Amino acid sequence: MEIIKKSIIKLYDGKYFPFVILAIGMMIFHFAVPLGTYDDVWFGEVLQRTDILSFLISRYNEWSSRVLIEAALVIMVHYETVWRICNLILVVLTAIVISKIFVKTNIRSTNWILTALMFLYPISQMGSTGWIATTLNYFWPLAFGLIAIIPIKKILNKEKIAWFEYVVYTISMVYSINQEQMCLVLLAVYGVFLIYQIINRKVCGFAIFSLALCISSLIFILTCPGNLARKIAETGKWFPEFENLNLIRKIEMGFSSSLYEFVMKPNFVFIVFCGLLFISVVLKNQKKSYRAIAAIPFVSSIVFGLFGSAVGAMFPGILKIINSMTKIGTSINFLSVSSWMPDLILLIVCFSVIISLFLTFEKKVDSLLVIFILLLGFGTRMVMSFSPTIWASGTRTFIFMYFSLIIISVILYNNILKNKNIKFMGLFALIIGTIAFLSFANNVMEL
Repeated sequence: MEIIKKSIIKLYDGKYFPFVILAIGMMIFHFAVPLGTYDDVWFGEVLQRTDILSFLISRYNEWSSRVLIEAALVIMVHYETVWRICNLILVVLTAIVISKIFVKTNIRSTNWILTALMFLYPISQMGSTGWIATTLNYFWPLAFGLIAIIPIKKILNKEKIAWFEYVVYTISMVYSINQEQMCLVLLAVYGVFLIYQIINRKVCGFAIFSLALCISSLIFILTCPGNLARKIAETGKWFPEFENLNLIRKIEMGFSSSLYEFVMKPNFVFIVFCGLLFISVVLKNQKKSYRAIAAIPFVSSIVFGLFGSAVGAMFPGILKIINSMTKIGTSINFLSVSSWMPDLILLIVCFSVIISLFLTFEKKVDSLLVIFILLLGFGTRMVMSFSPTIWASGTRTFIFMYFSLIIISVILYNNILKNKNIKFMGLFALIIGTIAFLSFANNVMEL
C-alpha cells in the first residue's frame, strides 16, 4: 500500500499530471460520443460494394487525393471502440507533444493551462460529418503533423534520434501531409527549417527528406483528377456563385470569414489568447501606446464576441457589424464607407495581434516564431478562399487555426511565468480552468 501511495503522490506531483485530468475528461467524452452518423455510415458500407483498392482508385479519379486517410477510414468505421481509444490517445498525445516542443520552464503550471485550452477547444466541430470521418480527416493529421515536427526540436537541441524514431516521424508525416492544409503547414515548417540550416551550414538529411515528402504530396494533391472533379461538383451543389467571384472577392471572403469566427463570435480560446497577449505586453512594455495596441484584440473579443448581442442591443450600428457576414464575405463596397467597417475592424485586430506579439519577447527570434505559428494557422483557413466548400465544410476547417492560437497561448503563459512578481496569474488560471470545465460539461451534455 505504501508503494501505491508513493506512486500516486509522485504522479500527482509530476509535470504531466494535468494530462491525467485531460485523459479522464476525454475518456468520459469519447465513450459518450454517438457514432454511426453522417459520413461514417456511408464509409461503413463501402466494403459491401467493392474492395478497398478499387474504392481508392475510384476516389482518386473522381473525388479526393486523401487516399491514405480514406484507406484508414473505411477500415476504422468498423471498429468503433478502437476509434474511441485511438482518438482519446491522440488528443492527450497532442497536448503532450505541444508541451514537449514549446514548454521549457514552469512545465507543470503551463501544462494546466494547456489542459484547460484543450478543454476549451470546441471539439464538437469534429462530429460535423460523423466523428470517425471528421477526426481522421482533420484531428489525426493535426496530431501526426505535430509528431512530425518533434525532430526539428531534437535537431536544434542536438539530441540523439534513434532509428525507430525516424520511422515514427516519417509515418506520421506521410499520414498528415495527405491532408491539404497540414501538407502546407509542414511544407512551410520544414522549408523554413531547411533555410535556417543552410544559413548556419548545418544541413541534415532528414530535413531534406521531409521537405521532399511534403513537396511530393503537394504535387500529388494538385495533380489529382478527383480534386478537380470534386471542385466542379461541389461548386454546383453548395456554391454556384463561386466561379463568378473575382480573386479579390475570394480573398476577402476567406479573410473575413476566418477572423469573424474568433472576433465576432463568443470564442473562449481567442479570448484567453488575447488576455495572455495583453498581460504579456503590459509586463514587457511601459509605453501606454503599446499597451493600448495590445488591448485592442482583447476588448474586441469581449465587445463584439462575448457580449456582442448585449452591445448590439444598445448600439444597433454595432449589431450590423456583427451580422455583416454573408455568403460572399462582408459584401464590402468601395463606394460605401459604412461597408468597410467590418473588414477594417478585423484588419485592426489582426495587425494589433501581430504588433503585440512582436513587442512581447526579449528575443526577437521568439517573436518571429510565434508570428510564424500564427500565420501558419491563419493560412490554413485562408486557403479555403479558393474552395467552393468554404461554407459547406463548416467550422472543422478551423482546427489548425485554433491550435495555432492554443500553442501561442501556451508560449505566452510560459513566458509570463518567468516574471517572479506575478501573483494574480493563479487567479487568472483559476478563471480559465472554471470556464474550461463549464465548456467541457456543455460539450458532453450536447452530445
